Amino acid sequence: MTIDTRTLDLFPLGLGLVSLGRRWGHVPKPPPAEAEARRLLETAFELGIQVYDTAPAYGTSETRLGAFLKSLTKEQRETIFIATKFGEHWNDDGTTRIDHSYEALMRSLDRSVELLGDIDLLQVHKASVEALRGEELRWALQAVQAMDIPQFGASISELEAGTLALEMGFHWLQMPLNVQNRALEPLVELAAASGTRIIANRPLAMGAAVADLPADAREQRVIDAFRYLRQANEAGLTLTGTSSPAHLRQNIAAFRAAE
Repeated sequence: MTIDTRTLDLFPLGLGLVSLGRRWGHVPKPPPAEAEARRLLETAFELGIQVYDTAPAYGTSETRLGAFLKSLTKEQRETIFIATKFGEHWNDDGTTRIDHSYEALMRSLDRSVELLGDIDLLQVHKASVEALRGEELRWALQAVQAMDIPQFGASISELEAGTLALEMGFHWLQMPLNVQNRALEPLVELAAASGTRIIANRPLAMGAAVADLPADAREQRVIDAFRYLRQANEAGLTLTGTSSPAHLRQNIAAFRAAE
């Protein structure tokens, strides 16, 4: 597998788009209306966000992101990095299911390509040890390597799965990492040794880290949270998850202040 070296110079704060298409958060909120969703993506692009992370399991997230991408020029599209996943699937009733069978994975990917066009990073969603050792997942990854997708990753939540993913040679490892939850921090050093980069998600524990704090204390808590990740995951990326343009502006300012 080859790496697109363009990713080496990406702005290290990306936008996680789970809340763009489904209920999410420490206190789950419904996704924004169509106009607000487009405003979020336009604001992110204007403010220099380059990495956009979505998934089929995020409800209408891929559809909304895809519509936004179609509004960009070719030159604008070449400045951003689109990451999606396969392995967790959206049901019509608003629930999700895990299916790492070859047929389910390839159908999911076909749909993602239809909605998003070019994909820069494809990640195995809910990449447990069992899933990563599965023969059908390996078949799917072999098939995907013949497609025009330059990078591959695994989204994990356990140390053993992360270690196995590193052994398998994935370019990226996405995982929850924040001041309150450092259980997977050992993977950062292991990843650096193997040439894999880390995408840290849930930097504010889905909002729980700043719940009920007054504005001034909240601002400092966000800066401290980002500072931890900028130091612990110096060579990687951090995803901020929000559906609010105003909140995104605040998080970008806090991330820059954490340098």
